[in-house]
Amino acid sequence: MTILEGYFAKINDYPETDNLVCVSEVYPWFVKSDKMFHAYVLAPIPWLRMRYTDGEITWERYAECYLDHLKHNRCGQLELGGILERSGKGETIRLLCWEKAEDKQCHRFLLLDVLNSMEAKGE
Repeated sequence: MTILEGYFAKINDYPETDNLVCVSEVYPWFVKSDKMFHAYVLAPIPWLRMRYTDGEITWERYAECYLDHLKHNRCGQLELGGILERSGKGETIRLLCWEKAEDKQCHRFLLLDVLNSMEAKGE
């Protein structure tokens, strides 16, 4: 399984062979629509993201709420299954969003953990 992460500002630095997946609610205006798949159902819900960025909740609470939402989001679960299927066929998948997140406090890192866990369980 090869699933990586990244962010939109570095999109031109990633290998052409990577299958890019936008995991943000908003698709970047500067990326052609045929260059990347838009998995918006994996994006955090807006009110949760806003509460975190406004400092109303901690990263730990944000992560807990995001993962709970993802767990109960049937469309999100199907999308995760599709990503695992593609990576299982040898494709390199790269999850992208807007955050640089050098501290790894971004939902795409949570998604990587979920996907790694699903893969380990053989889901």
